[in-house]
Amino acid sequence: MNDPLDNLLDARLRDETPYIDDAGFTARVMQQLPRRRFSWSTQRAFIIFVATIVSVVIAYFASGEGMFVHDAFARMSGLKPVQLLLLILACGTGMTIAGLWAALTRTRDTTV
Repeated sequence: MNDPLDNLLDARLRDETPYIDDAGFTARVMQQLPRRRFSWSTQRAFIIFVATIVSVVIAYFASGEGMFVHDAFARMSGLKPVQLLLLILACGTGMTIAGLWAALTRTRDTTV
């Protein structure tokens, strides 16, 4: 949690710390450290990303190369203007509610 007192103390300590020249010692030590390996969360994110791409490609070809999208657009082009407007408003409202829900859920998350 961001405590104003902690932020103030952190800023004061950071501002008052004088720089001590170490003649490049820190840079040499950092170069000698072993390379950082991918963390488990990075590997997990990469695996999920690749699995998602593979799933989308499989679904695309399994669905007749996206003909359902063409059919959906053909059906929507036959809608009356009022029906099309209501469909667009419903989709926009749904996306707005989903975005607000995601934002509110994120602000309540205290484990970050």
